[in-house]
Amino acid sequence: MGLPPAGSSLGIGPIGQESAPLRRKLTATLRRLVETGRLAAGQRLIEKDLCAELAVSRTVLREALRELEADGLLVAGARGLSVAVLSRAEAENIYAVRAALEALIARQFCQRADEAARTALGLVHVALRHAYEAGPLGALLDAKLDFYRTLCAGAANPVARDLLDRLNARISLLRARSLADPARKRASLAEIDDLVDALRRRDGDEAALCAERHVAAAARVALGSPASDLSNLPETHQ
Repeated sequence: MGLPPAGSSLGIGPIGQESAPLRRKLTATLRRLVETGRLAAGQRLIEKDLCAELAVSRTVLREALRELEADGLLVAGARGLSVAVLSRAEAENIYAVRAALEALIARQFCQRADEAARTALGLVHVALRHAYEAGPLGALLDAKLDFYRTLCAGAANPVARDLLDRLNARISLLRARSLADPARKRASLAEIDDLVDALRRRDGDEAALCAERHVAAAARVALGSPASDLSNLPETHQ
């Protein structure tokens, strides 16, 4: 079948203006509202109200909402979308998977990371320390995201990065609640420091153990009591 004559219609219509940058910004904004609890678990989302407050079109809003629904942050019901409510059992399972996955990534980083990856990890570790010590909650969540993405890059495991992003999205509000506790923030920073020290020494076993302990401690604080599958990890060896 030949090409249509020059000047004839292809029958596909005009191409609309690219809206991806706006959609990404909107998605990030809505995600942060869920993470910090400003959009509370179980809260129903009213499209016309969100469009008015955020000054976006309904089309772009719906694209962003679909992305958050795919990540498990929103759920569809008879009255439309609402912020997902995570059961304790689901949260325990997510933390358990995170512990195993982060231990794997730590081992792989020790085995695979080149000098550039180790330097990059050092830089994001410094930024993360600053965020722990002085930054607001949003900045801390962003810094932790950068840290784990850099860790995954050094481990040469993009699959793990994708899985971690999705798991952390599901428990975003619990993570925010945990990190809002000053005592937990101090303990969490010490745990990260221990992990980075083991990674620098390329001690895969110790790095994996540090990663598991870090997730286990976060789970205990976020859930309010020891999580069933995460409470029997060994104590830190000083």
